[in-house]
Amino acid sequence: MNGNHDARVLIVEDEYMNAWSLAVTLKPHFLVRHAATTEEALYWLTREKFQFIMMDIRIGNEIRAGFELLKDAKSINPEVLVFATTGMGLGKDAEQYLSAGFHGYYPKPINENEILAEMLLISERWRAA
Repeated sequence: MNGNHDARVLIVEDEYMNAWSLAVTLKPHFLVRHAATTEEALYWLTREKFQFIMMDIRIGNEIRAGFELLKDAKSINPEVLVFATTGMGLGKDAEQYLSAGFHGYYPKPINENEILAEMLLISERWRAA
């Protein structure tokens, strides 16, 4: 197998093309699952242990859903790193997301290669530890 397929990424995104684009970038390196709703995300979170979650803050046009799902994900797996993505903010919003418990923040349109590079770097550190 190529890459670090023991590391799992859950993409929580209700816009199919955004999810597909990110998945294409990550799949050569990680095992990737996709959830289009908070219910689907909870399904996957209770069945597999993810190292990373890429989460659209606004799921189904409800911004609170992303923050609630963050709490649920952290209660299920406290070690998971959750990255926020959103098309409805500016860089100044990053502080709000980081203080809420997200590991990182990426405004849309996201740079998939930047996200991949960060995840690979973190994965390498975990393997070296």
